[in-house]
Amino acid sequence: MATEITKVRRHPERGSYDKEVLLDILKNGLVCQVAFQQNTLPFIIPMTYYNDSNYIYIHGSPVARISNTLRDGPTVAISVLELNGLVLAKGLADNSMNYRSAIIFGKPEELITEEEKMSFFKEWIDRLVPGRKESTALPNHDELKNVTVFRVKLDQFSVKIRKGGPSEVRNDPNIWSGVVPLSIRAHDPVFASDPRVPEYVKEFIERKNDEWKMNKKS
Repeated sequence: MATEITKVRRHPERGSYDKEVLLDILKNGLVCQVAFQQNTLPFIIPMTYYNDSNYIYIHGSPVARISNTLRDGPTVAISVLELNGLVLAKGLADNSMNYRSAIIFGKPEELITEEEKMSFFKEWIDRLVPGRKESTALPNHDELKNVTVFRVKLDQFSVKIRKGGPSEVRNDPNIWSGVVPLSIRAHDPVFASDPRVPEYVKEFIERKNDEWKMNKKS
C-alpha cells in the first residue's frame, strides 16, 4: 500500500506496491544505491546487496562514513535499477528508457554477532554465484570484526516499471524510432591463479547468458 513517502506521483500507472514484484527486481539486481544524510549533507553510495523476503542487507567497512552514519539509525533510501532498453523517439525530448526500479525506505539495523555476519556472507555469495559458498575460505574472527552488516526491512517501498515503445508526438517518416534492448551478459572468466574454471562458474556464466538471450528476443 502506498504512503506519502512511497507514493509514485509521476506516471502513477507505472507504479506498483506489490511485494512479489519488488522481490523479483531485487533477485535480478547486483548493485543498489544507498542514500543518507550526514550533518545536513546528502550522500549516495553504490553497494552490493543481498535480500531475503523480509530484509535487504548491505555491508562495508566499520570506519566508513556510511557505517558511522547508519549506526545512528537514520531513515535511508535504497534504490535498485534494472535497465532493459533505450527508447528512441522521434522527438528529442521524448527519448526514454525501459526499466524496472525499486526504492526502499527504512531504518537500518546492524547485525552484531559473528553468527549473524557469517550467515549473511554465506547467503550473499550463494545468491551472487550459487556454489561459491562451498568453495571459498570462510572469514575468521578478525575479518568478521572488521566488517559491518546492516539490514533494512522491506516494508516501505515502491516499484516503477516502464516498458514498450516510444510515446510518439511527431509523425515524421524520415526519423527512425524504436527500442534498443539492453541486458547484462557474462563473458569468459579471467583467472587469477588456477586456470581451471570451476563448474559452478561455468554454470553461472551459462545461466546469465541464457537470460541475456531471452531478453534479446523479447
